[in-house]
Amino acid sequence: MIKAILIEDEKGSAERLQFFLETDHKDSIELLAWVDSVHQALEFLKKKSVDLVFLDVELGAQTGFELLNQVEKIDFQVIFTTAHQEYAIQAIKHAALDYLLKPVDRQELKQAVEKVIKEKGRSLDSLEKLLKQLHFQDKLGHKIALPSLVGIEYIPVQEILRCQADVNYTHFFLKNGRKITVSKTLKEFEIQLLPHGFFRVHNSHLINLAEVKFYQKGKGGALVLSDGAEIEVASRRKEELMQILGSG
Repeated sequence: MIKAILIEDEKGSAERLQFFLETDHKDSIELLAWVDSVHQALEFLKKKSVDLVFLDVELGAQTGFELLNQVEKIDFQVIFTTAHQEYAIQAIKHAALDYLLKPVDRQELKQAVEKVIKEKGRSLDSLEKLLKQLHFQDKLGHKIALPSLVGIEYIPVQEILRCQADVNYTHFFLKNGRKITVSKTLKEFEIQLLPHGFFRVHNSHLINLAEVKFYQKGKGGALVLSDGAEIEVASRRKEELMQILGSG
């Protein structure tokens, strides 16, 4: 039997998830408690041992990541929950961890639980990878490290207009007209830039949303940036992009 705790500050979301767990998974998961704050969660985890944590990404003024950074020893698996298709989801996916979008879908919950049972402790390394990456972002601040043959250049993220993938290389286009090429894939930089207002509009393009000047309609459409660059938008990314930009 998997011992679990639900950390969620929205009553309706907590009750929905609790109902599904008690209805569909009572033979495999024992829900020990529901708490609604980082403080309550830390106090509970000091006293009780759990196998699985259902963790809301946003907990009032704090985040689930802040909670994990304060836990003395992470020896449990985590399924994140969130109401938003935001940067946190990209980071979680990048680390190969599981998450549920709210309102929680019954079938998606079933798949997540099955994954937990199958993988047992295997996700702990992925969780450590996620926390290290987020910690690195905090230490670096609003700059990104771009390695080259002669050293590492630290560029303020607001100076970046867009990033373009080129097989195993990434081209950075800056506001001052410079172009910097780095021998790493775009995916490796995406997780660092998404928290700072960047959006992947296409497999090959990650753009700074603050530099968008115009949207041209079309199947997916295209964005015109402040430097005049016209970047195609993949049709599958159009809906989410329009939501973020504030237009249907």
